[in-house]
Amino acid sequence: MKAVVLYYSHKGKTAGLAREIAMYLWSKGISVSLSSISDANLERLPDCDFLISGCWTCGWFLVGQHPHKRWKDFAKQIRGIVKTERTLFFTTYKFRTGSMYACMKRAAGIPRSSLVPFIQSRTGFLTDSDKKVLDRFININSIH
Repeated sequence: MKAVVLYYSHKGKTAGLAREIAMYLWSKGISVSLSSISDANLERLPDCDFLISGCWTCGWFLVGQHPHKRWKDFAKQIRGIVKTERTLFFTTYKFRTGSMYACMKRAAGIPRSSLVPFIQSRTGFLTDSDKKVLDRFININSIH
C-alpha cells in the first residue's frame, strides 16, 4: 500500500502533524511519500492508495475559517486523481476549525454528501482518537 501525504504549513504546526501522520502510516507498513504542496510530485498520485492532505486554518477567530488560497488552488489542480473514498483531510487550528471541512471538500471537488475522514489538531500532534481515524481509513480501504 502507498500513501501520499501533502500539506501546506504556515508556521510548522501543520508540517509537524503531516510528519506524525506519515510516520504513523509507515509504522503500519504503508509506503509513505511526504511533502509540502510546493514540492509535490504529482506523478505519484495516480499510483497511490491513499491521499492525505491538509493545511492550517485561515480566517477570523470564530467565523469564516477556510483553507489557505495556495492549498485550495492545489486541491483544484489534483481533483479527481485519487478517489474520494481514498482521501483524508487534516487541519491545524488555534481556536476552531469552523467551516474548514466543508471548504476543503468544496476546493477538492468532493460533493457535500460524500464522507471524507477529517483530522483536526490544535497541537500538531496525533491523538489516540486521530490514530483510530487513520486505522479505520486504511483498514476500510485495504478491503476494497
